[in-house]
This record gives sequence, structure tokens and C-alpha cells, in this order.
Amino acid sequence: MKLIIIGNSGSGKTWLAGQLAARYDAPVVHLDELFWMPGGFDTIRNPEEVSFLVKQSLMNNDWIVEGVFGELAEQYLSEAETLIWLDLEWALCKIRLEKRGSESKAHMNRVQSADGLARLIQWASHYYTRTDSRSRQGHSKLFEAFTGTRFHLQTECAVFQFLSALRNWLSGVK
Repeated sequence: MKLIIIGNSGSGKTWLAGQLAARYDAPVVHLDELFWMPGGFDTIRNPEEVSFLVKQSLMNNDWIVEGVFGELAEQYLSEAETLIWLDLEWALCKIRLEKRGSESKAHMNRVQSADGLARLIQWASHYYTRTDSRSRQGHSKLFEAFTGTRFHLQTECAVFQFLSALRNWLSGVK
């Protein structure tokens, strides 16, 4: 399985990737882990190192890539079989991001300061108006250009229905 999940911060990409990885026993490539230096969300990796990590992960037979970084997700498109775009409303994404600040555990085992979380929420709120590769517009371009199997999930209910349909399909196969 070679699958990519894109969407705004707080849309549920990491959660969905975990659900699919558990079902398909595929490794998850978190684009945050490629983009940011270990330990937090404050220091960007060197572009050459990011490129190396992308190429290294592409060598796996199976992978589930998830993240907001359209420019990185694009590097997986030619080998991907499936693209899922979590295009959820901002109100839900914002609630989920705010919840991260109230949880005692770090997101993706990385520390995020209150100030860093506030900056993320501010940045993510512009997903619908920005025009870069990490925006709704950028993700729409990736989605429209992709020629494999595509799913455009726009509500939390649609995500659960998608997972339920997979579960039903898998139980019918066995």
C-alpha cells in the first residue's frame, strides 16, 4: 500500500494514518518528522537532509504518508496508489488544535510550547486563503492532478464512513 493523506493542521491526518497503518501493517511517514528537526516544531531541517529522508522512505514497499506539506507530499505522488484529502471545516480543525494544548502528552512525541501552538493555530486558520502548496488551494491542485484512487473527505462523518466501508470490505475479503 502506498497512500498519501493531506489536509489542514488539525484535520485528523495523523489519526487516520494510524488507523490505516494498524489495518494494513504499513509504516507511516509523518511529513512533520521529515520537515522539522527532532524534538519540536521550531527548527526546520536542511533541504538536502529532507530530500534524503524522502528518497529513503520511498524505497519502502509500503507506506502511508501524512502531512500538510504539499511540496513534500508531491514527491510521493508518482508512486502512490491512493490520495486522501481531509478537507474539514476550520471550526473542527481549530477545536482539535486547541485540544492539543490542553493534553498532557506531546503531539507526535514532540514538544509544542503554548506560543508555538498559538502560532500554529494562527497559521492554520489561513489554510483557506493562502495559495502555497500547504494551503487548501495547493492541496486541491495535488488532488486534481492525481490519477490514482482519490478520496475527498469533507466531514468527520465522511471519515468514519470511509473507515467503516474499509472494515466491511476487508471482512468480506477474508
